[in-house]
Amino acid sequence: MSDAPVFLVGGTNLFRRGLMSFLGDTDFAVAEEFDAIGDCVDAVDESNTPEVVIFATSGDIEASESAIDTLARTFPDVRIMVLSAELSVEALGACLKAGAHGYLLSSISKEALVHSLTLVVLGETVFPSGLANAWVSGGLSHRRPTTQAPVRDLTRRENDILECLTSGASNKQIARDLGITEATVKIHMKSLIRKIGASNRTQAALWAIKSGFGQTIMGAAA
Repeated sequence: MSDAPVFLVGGTNLFRRGLMSFLGDTDFAVAEEFDAIGDCVDAVDESNTPEVVIFATSGDIEASESAIDTLARTFPDVRIMVLSAELSVEALGACLKAGAHGYLLSSISKEALVHSLTLVVLGETVFPSGLANAWVSGGLSHRRPTTQAPVRDLTRRENDILECLTSGASNKQIARDLGITEATVKIHMKSLIRKIGASNRTQAALWAIKSGFGQTIMGAAA
């Protein structure tokens, strides 16, 4: 048995077998495999509980969100990692909001996957570096932010800025979209980062997606 037993759910039988071989000599060896979430839920008990569930999404966002929500509600202490064949901001947001702790491309290297699983077990949230690069460069499609209900004690302007962050907008672009100065954006950015407990703008953007912001963002290419 591995140090961190893993259950693998979804994907084709060939894919699951390949991933089992992929992780066989690591601390994350696959202990059980299932075609569907329901089978996984039925198999888990006090003597047979994984530390991590790797869910291979079919690309159906609603089905993935429902499956992850079921896992998260049934086993709140189990860490959930999603593997996807393509990168989609919409899918990423839905999965994280439903309770996933990681969202990675299935083309990831063995070393990167093991490192990501280690981070997830330690309580971190992981996602493709390409998405972070897109946020920094502003490479994701962006539309003018929509009205968002206030979150916690955030101001309306801080909510607007979080909406912009999910698209990778720079401070200059945010200032232009909201009709304010870059200096004002920086002030609001510093305040909202402190309020949500993030350490930088990328973490703030991830928090925003997980909290339901960015619903007008178009999917990014893998």
